[in-house]
Amino acid sequence: MNAQFFLKWERSGKSLNIRGLHLIAEGDLWKGGVQFTRFQTPKGFRDLSPDDVKKYLYVEKSFRETFELWGYREVRTSTVDYFDIIRGGAGEGFADSIFKVQDSDGRLLSMRGEVTTQIARMLVSKAREEGRLFYITNCIRFMEVKSLSQREFWQAGAELVGGREVEADAEVIALSLGALESIGIREASVDVGNVELFKRVAERFGIGEFDALKRAVASKSLGDLKRVTPDEKAQEAFSHIMTKRGGPDVVTELSRMVGGATEGYADYFEELFGLLKTYGCADKVRVDLSTLREEMKYYNGTVFEIFLGGLGVPIGGGGRYDAMMKEFGLVDTRATGFAMSVDLCVKALEASGFDFEGSRVPTTILYCDGFRDKAIRLACEARRKGSACTVEKYNGQREGIAVGREIVDLKTGKRYAP
Repeated sequence: MNAQFFLKWERSGKSLNIRGLHLIAEGDLWKGGVQFTRFQTPKGFRDLSPDDVKKYLYVEKSFRETFELWGYREVRTSTVDYFDIIRGGAGEGFADSIFKVQDSDGRLLSMRGEVTTQIARMLVSKAREEGRLFYITNCIRFMEVKSLSQREFWQAGAELVGGREVEADAEVIALSLGALESIGIREASVDVGNVELFKRVAERFGIGEFDALKRAVASKSLGDLKRVTPDEKAQEAFSHIMTKRGGPDVVTELSRMVGGATEGYADYFEELFGLLKTYGCADKVRVDLSTLREEMKYYNGTVFEIFLGGLGVPIGGGGRYDAMMKEFGLVDTRATGFAMSVDLCVKALEASGFDFEGSRVPTTILYCDGFRDKAIRLACEARRKGSACTVEKYNGQREGIAVGREIVDLKTGKRYAP
């Protein structure tokens, strides 16, 4: 092995490696020069059993088919990327939450913690003309304890590059709801906000403590808001942002409070909801201007979060990131998209008692002494016809297809013909 990649688990003081390299972790055991870790996965990681995988495949297959019906093409991004690219796109706050890997030349790499920044980087280098892309993949990052997600989690997402802004925004919102409907989730709702609109209102009142303002709004704290700004008109406007939800009238009412600072946004939201009505999903969408998705710095326009009752956290979300495209050199390129948690979709379906699509139970072909080759040929013929099967030696089993001079279904006692 030419190079060793050490994965630093910085917050716990542990370190891991990739694919068989040296592992250091609390509670490790040494036996005969080989290091063991009590046969457990690291915190926040897990193995998926065949029954688990069946559920994930159902969700992933349905999402993939839906994305393709909307004209999106699948991409697969690298597991490891340059850390400075991810930090530059997603921001310092997000960068602190991802696992870092040191390359053999000393450069800092990162494990895939999200995909949007990678797609933006890919568009610069390989697929600049692509308009509609989607992905289904795993990501790895540190997660808060209150989150329902693991440190390793599965995401499905779509990115729309180019197009007229309001039409593209409406499409990705409608697509996200359509993807959920394809797996049987029809009660989802979407909250829509706009990062640039929020910034303009803050600038209108000369509020310099922007991060403190966002925290006050996110926590719905009027007390914190008053500490950020003593201006009563500003308090009225941001109280409106914190508490009012509904249709485009929420923006129209805010425009009356702040004047020209929100010019054009009332018309934008009217058109957005008109398009969503045409898609047949406007009744599931509401304006909530406190929705900012501030965990990613690249959002700079309309953003949204997708909720499902009983989960307590968004099942997905997304928004516009034209500013990141500009940072990456695509100055005139617009882009928007979303990501959905496959893990949370599976949890939601499990909680609803959903009957997942069953996997095929293989037929067992049992050979008697001297008839093994005949059994293998029978199995090959059955597989060519699309039937799942295994081949084993007959040891008194009561079910299966017994292969001797004759071929018999042991359950019925009748001769078997594939």
